[in-house]
Amino acid sequence: MPIVDIEVLEDDSQSLDAQLQSVADRLGVLFDSDPAGTWVRLRYLSRAHYAENHVSVGEDLRATFVTILKASLPDRDALRAEAKQVALTVADALDRPHANVHVLYAPPAEGRIAFGGQLVEAP
Repeated sequence: MPIVDIEVLEDDSQSLDAQLQSVADRLGVLFDSDPAGTWVRLRYLSRAHYAENHVSVGEDLRATFVTILKASLPDRDALRAEAKQVALTVADALDRPHANVHVLYAPPAEGRIAFGGQLVEAP
């Protein structure tokens, strides 16, 4: 059930739309999801709405923020390896430097998310 939100620093709000299916397919393989088991949403963040302290944000900065919501999280070593693969996968699919891809894991969703009104609970 991973739900993946990707926010890219990009002024052209259509520039990456064609690559979104590839991102979803590749992350689905990474997460070992059934078909339609990994959901990916893409949002654009205008440079006018982004800043970093003591730095002028130039056209070359291509910050990409990936937030992942999963029912449960793996142990720390597995999470470390997965986060690296997520960054590399997203960077490759969206043609962005992997050093600019930042991955955030949301707290486990089990017991606090419901699909179609059905609460996701441990088996």
